[in-house]
Amino acid sequence: RDNTWFISPFRKQLPFWVYFASSFPAILISVVLFFEVELTSIMIQSKLKCVHPTKAIKGTGYHLDILIAGILISISGLFGLPWICAAPVRSLAHVASLSKYSNTHAPGEKARLIDINDQRLTNIGVHLFIGCTIFAAPIIRKIPVAALFGIFLYFGIVSISGTQLFSRIKMTFIPTKYHPNFGYLRRVRQMKRNAYTFIQVIAAGLLITIKMTSFAFLFPLILVLLVPFRKMCLPFIFTEREFAE
Repeated sequence: RDNTWFISPFRKQLPFWVYFASSFPAILISVVLFFEVELTSIMIQSKLKCVHPTKAIKGTGYHLDILIAGILISISGLFGLPWICAAPVRSLAHVASLSKYSNTHAPGEKARLIDINDQRLTNIGVHLFIGCTIFAAPIIRKIPVAALFGIFLYFGIVSISGTQLFSRIKMTFIPTKYHPNFGYLRRVRQMKRNAYTFIQVIAAGLLITIKMTSFAFLFPLILVLLVPFRKMCLPFIFTEREFAE
C-alpha cells in the first residue's frame, strides 16, 4: 500500500483509457466549482453595489477568485486533500453581519441598507478558529449531527428569504391590493410572474430530486442545460423587459 503524501496521477497500474474517461466527470465537477465560486462572488458584489456603486465593484476579482480556487484545488488533488471553493451561505451570512441598516424608516417599511463594513479581520479570525478545531476533536464528536444540520438549515433559510423567487412565491398567496410597491410587481403581469415562478420552482425541484438519487453525478449537466433553456426557450414566453425586472 502506498502511504506517501503525494498521489501521482501517472500510476502504472491504471489502464491508459482511464485518463480519457476521467475527463467527463472532471468537466462536470469543474462546472459545479465554477458556479459555486462565481455565483458567490456575484451575490456578494450585488450586496456591496447597493452601498458603494463604484468603489466596491472589482471586475478582475471574479477571474482572480476562480484562478486561486483552481490552483488550490489542483494542489489539494495531488496530495489527496479536500477541495475548497467559495461558501455562498457562510459568505452571505458574513456580509449580513457586517451590514448597517437605517433606523429612520417609517413603521412597516423595510430598513434600508446604508453601509457595509468591508474588512478582512473577521474572515481571518473565523478561519483561524476553524483551523483550531482540530485540537477540539474529542469535544466536537459529542455534538449531535442533528444540531449541525439545524445550523445549516438556519443559514439556508436566512440566505433565501431575501431572494426575489422567495418573494414572488409569497406574493402568489397574497391578494394584489396588499402587494408591496416593488417594480416587478407593477410592470409585470401577475400571470407572467406566476408562470416564471412556477418554472423556477420546477427547475429547482428537478435539481434537488436528481441530487438525492443515484444520478446525482448528472447534477452539473442539468445545471448547464438550464442556460440554453433560458436563452432559447423562455424568450418565446417572456420579453427581455420582463426578464430585466
